[in-house]
Amino acid sequence: MDTVETIKFESREQIMESLRKERNLCCADMSGLDLSGIKLAGINMKGADLHDSNLSGATLAGLDMGEVNLANADLDEARMAGVNLGGTNLRGAHLKAAKLVGVDLKEADLTGADLSQSRLMGVNVTGADFSEVKTTAARAAVKWSEAKVQPAELPEPFPTPPRWLPLVVVGSIVALVIFLKMRRRDS
Repeated sequence: MDTVETIKFESREQIMESLRKERNLCCADMSGLDLSGIKLAGINMKGADLHDSNLSGATLAGLDMGEVNLANADLDEARMAGVNLGGTNLRGAHLKAAKLVGVDLKEADLTGADLSQSRLMGVNVTGADFSEVKTTAARAAVKWSEAKVQPAELPEPFPTPPRWLPLVVVGSIVALVIFLKMRRRDS
């Protein structure tokens, strides 16, 4: 069986330099670092340690962060899309005003996390533990019945758009296309 060597990063600059060479942070120790506002996409971070790290305002897309330790991490106002967080430790993590779209939280532990004012769309919560999670002013489109433990206070569902809205959108697009064709003919 292959063993992966754990690399301890001491700074954001070391991480960025490592990523220039290889798009792999598997099992990396980045605990306690200030990574606020960082933008990461298409990187293997499986098993990494980011506990107590500052990832506020970060943009995370297309990452494999399965089994990552994000305990007590600051992810306030982070944006995540297409991120695998399956089996991840998010105990006590701060996700205030975070936006999660298409994120896999299967079997994740969010005990005591703060999801206040967050937005969750298409998030897989199968087997996830939301014990003692704060959800004040949060909104979600999630099947909470699949969670191991649901939040005590479920986030508000996103409002259902009126039935006529798709017709208005399609009508506007058609009108714009006709307008542009007529304008092109006049030129």
